Amino acid sequence: MKKFLTVSVLLTAAITATAQVSLQPVVPAVGMIQKTQLWNVLIANSSSEPYNCRLELVLKDRSSNLEVFTATTSVFALGAGAKQFNINSLGPVQYNYLSPGFDAKQTGLLPVGNYTACYSLTGTGEKAISLADECIQFDIEPLSPPMLISPADSSLLETAPAQFSWIPPAPDGMFSRLNYEIIITPVNEGQTATEAIQENVPFYSQGNLTANFLSYAAAYQAFEKDKWYAWQVVARDDRNYAGKTDAWVFKMNADKATPVINSSSYLSLGKEGNVQGINYTSNHLLNIKYHSYDKAHTAEIIFLKNGKQLIKKIEQKVIYGDNFFTVRLNNRFVEGQVYTIELTDESGRKYSALFSILRK
Repeated sequence: MKKFLTVSVLLTAAITATAQVSLQPVVPAVGMIQKTQLWNVLIANSSSEPYNCRLELVLKDRSSNLEVFTATTSVFALGAGAKQFNINSLGPVQYNYLSPGFDAKQTGLLPVGNYTACYSLTGTGEKAISLADECIQFDIEPLSPPMLISPADSSLLETAPAQFSWIPPAPDGMFSRLNYEIIITPVNEGQTATEAIQENVPFYSQGNLTANFLSYAAAYQAFEKDKWYAWQVVARDDRNYAGKTDAWVFKMNADKATPVINSSSYLSLGKEGNVQGINYTSNHLLNIKYHSYDKAHTAEIIFLKNGKQLIKKIEQKVIYGDNFFTVRLNNRFVEGQVYTIELTDESGRKYSALFSILRK
């Protein structure tokens, strides 16, 4: 009987303590949040009894329902009345990280994502007593989402875009494994750019891009003339959503006179990653212009099919400044196929251009 009464008293004390202590986290619902801000809490003790307490936190990713870290404060005193606590009055805090996207920086920004934070306030002593529990939800969004650069919105292009580029989301410190997905889709009559992205089958898409640009190789599927295309970029921090750009559109103009490299014009080699459209020649003689920043040396020139299959390799003497030379294309070069010419200078820098032989 005495044992039963003791248990009853302890249960009654625990229920009473829980009812008399309330916990309210003071965390923004949306925005950029530092890890230390998670410990801004208001605790109210409506009883006259003081407690020695410990506050525990479990942070979950709502999209996956997985725990990303758990944390426990040191023991602190809770007197009567309401008091605002923070990292300074609760620390030091011991963390247990369960996700690679989080690190041990105490003052760092939390990664972009959607989270649930659950707090448990426990009274310490001979027997631990649960005093209060509270869960909140909050979303971390970048200050600035990614923004498209090129091709510009509503562009009318004479040649197919060789590169798509955009500005990363900001600030950089919010992201540890930033990557991108680009989506390009045709726009049907009466559709907006956003509707085309959401409803149509993509013309081209690629994910896990770590650079803020995509080089669209000539070997990829060709854009139709006189047709609008919409494109958009989605940013992720590892697998967590980190924002997306607006949807922009561009169109390839209908066929006009095709620029042809003739006996008096030259194909200019540009720096790697800055190839501008396809150049055309009407015969098997290719006139080339290249500006060298090095002293006189012998440079290696290769010709590639589909950007990777070696067709021809030559060596060419070049001098400082502008160089003009002509290469005769053998029978391995066929009409209508797009080829890459690539020159490697003395310092290992590469210069290239795309060309094709016109069909007769």
